[in-house]
Amino acid sequence: MKKIVLSNGEIRIGYEFDDLTDDVKGIVINDAINFEIEVMSEDSPYYDCALKMEQMRTPWFLGSYIYENRKEDIIETLKINEYLFDDEGEILPVLTHVGKNNEVIKHTFGKKQVECNIENF
Repeated sequence: MKKIVLSNGEIRIGYEFDDLTDDVKGIVINDAINFEIEVMSEDSPYYDCALKMEQMRTPWFLGSYIYENRKEDIIETLKINEYLFDDEGEILPVLTHVGKNNEVIKHTFGKKQVECNIENF
């Protein structure tokens, strides 16, 4: 769990994937799968799943197929990218700005990109 302290004094709580309840984890995984399907291209790591469903003439099962066969990949992606969520599984709009050497320069929150600090809670 992370405390997000915005420069305007507002405080938000962000949950890492492992902090979520099992029900909310399911929502997050399904949302991530649906996103991957929406942005699917030949470069997608799940394009092979789409091809398999096309070959089977069951493209409507793509989401289920990814869930059953590649769920761990989805979870790994969520963790590696350090996404933060609210307690209902909505992804929080936190951006990490990095420099030329991949060092973190700052974090911002929301559409207005309010600068913030992220602390362990």
